[in-house]
Amino acid sequence: MLPAFALLLAGTVGPALAGASQDPQHARLQAVRQRSEGVRPGTEQARSIASELGEIGRAYLEKGDGGRAVELLEEAYGWNDENGLVLALLTLAYVRRADFPFARFYLDLAEQRAPRAPPQAYEILGEVYYSLNRLEDAVVAWEHFRRLGGESPATLRRLSKVRQELALASGQRHLETEWFSFFWDPAIPPAIVERIADRLAATYREQSDFFGTELPDAQIVILYAGRSYFSLVSVPDWVSGVFDGKIRVLLDPDGGLTDELSSVLAHELAHSFIRHASGDRAPGWLHEGLAQWWEGKRIPRYEIRNDFRSRGPYSLSEMEGNLAGRSDRTAARTNYVQALALIEYVVERHGSGAVACLVRDLGAGRTFAESLRSETGLTPDELFRRWKEWARL
Repeated sequence: MLPAFALLLAGTVGPALAGASQDPQHARLQAVRQRSEGVRPGTEQARSIASELGEIGRAYLEKGDGGRAVELLEEAYGWNDENGLVLALLTLAYVRRADFPFARFYLDLAEQRAPRAPPQAYEILGEVYYSLNRLEDAVVAWEHFRRLGGESPATLRRLSKVRQELALASGQRHLETEWFSFFWDPAIPPAIVERIADRLAATYREQSDFFGTELPDAQIVILYAGRSYFSLVSVPDWVSGVFDGKIRVLLDPDGGLTDELSSVLAHELAHSFIRHASGDRAPGWLHEGLAQWWEGKRIPRYEIRNDFRSRGPYSLSEMEGNLAGRSDRTAARTNYVQALALIEYVVERHGSGAVACLVRDLGAGRTFAESLRSETGLTPDELFRRWKEWARL
């Protein structure tokens, strides 16, 4: 369930090794071990051997050979227990194996023994832990980043917010299913969570078929009984669901699984699929329009005309800026209506498959203009013009 952070870690703290051949490390490992004969721990030679073993272990970690990586990184740690990069990689290796007690053991060792580690390694470890909703571990990693001299304002702000989020998450329950990892406030009855899990599993299968892919990791879903977290991150009070890599949904503990709640869950899950299938390259209006379409919303053309009776519609680029902030409910609704209407036009004229292929084309590395041309024969300007004609605006 771990996102692919190993390459990011390698690219941040040292030379990338991912382009190597089948097993280029074997000869290198043999040479290192030959040089290690007769070397005493605590010497400069020992520290050099630890660094080389750490790089070799990182290469195996990037290839997905976690067992071999752990073996070599443990060996590197034996040569130099103050090598911060080795400790960071050991933490990451055990996280990848979902062995969180051992991962935390090495993270704590890094705090105690690695005063000269590269701070970026622990910045990224914090991201890894946060993506898994292991908030306490994320705080520890980011605190170590700060102590090592890390100065990223964005990361330090996140550290402050995650400390507050950790306080709000006290007592949360946890459930793992095939495709999801659920966390929920204790005020929410487990029976509701089980019904939500069943509904989301069915929705997952439908969206997976549509986008032609599965999510690479278990999707984290956090269910809240109150608005405390939403207030912490300044989510408007008319919003009951957000997607920030995790699906976060507010629900009434006594309300059961309502149609409205099911729609919100489908909407946020669609964001996850769109992000993955597009390689996180889908424009905001495509995200919001398609997520609404997946929650079951449809809009007749007369309603589109009513919404834009007093002014013209936004251009595609204007919509991008407008969707970035949604504190004004009236303005947000107008943008969401237009985003949905654009999706409805493409579906009606080119079929829902064209929309799915458009998203996948983005994930294959094409630009939006290239993807749109490939699936509809239109340029972005032509799409906007023909949509206005279709809607009679």
